[in-house]
Amino acid sequence: MTRLNVIGAGAWGTALAIMAEKAGNEVRLWTRREDHAEALNRSHENKRYLPGVKFSEKIRATTDPLEAADADILLLVSPAQHLRLVLTLLRPHLSPGTVLVICAKGIEQDSGLLMSEVSAEVAPDNPVAILSGPNFAREIAMGLPAAATLATEDIEIGKLLTKAVGLPAFRPY
Repeated sequence: MTRLNVIGAGAWGTALAIMAEKAGNEVRLWTRREDHAEALNRSHENKRYLPGVKFSEKIRATTDPLEAADADILLLVSPAQHLRLVLTLLRPHLSPGTVLVICAKGIEQDSGLLMSEVSAEVAPDNPVAILSGPNFAREIAMGLPAAATLATEDIEIGKLLTKAVGLPAFRPY
């Protein structure tokens, strides 16, 4: 079983966690706030960002960076302006082979760097991929048919990620 953790517990992060668990992965959902993690673990619903969509009790929310970084694959779903900070927090706990999948669009305001460049700068020992829509979190969480673009320089990582997140209703290409 692949350990796939989602960094960022907003609507998109929650939807990706739901999809990843349905694909057979062991999933942890990282949030910065303890009260948010407790609410997610208690109700199995992200009432703040994705109300009305229940998720499996197998998905466990955490605020612990060590636990969050302990994965084969990390889906980085924090907003673009927070990616550097989040990766800096996780970096001491990352294994070199952990695949970082950027799921946020944007350019870092202060540096003008793309998210892949920020990732390469902060965590140079980790392979990087990008998962991009257009997708709607609620539709993904509800299992409606969707496709996404998955970009990486390494074909083997692309195959690993396609297997880890692909479902009949969610097709990464």
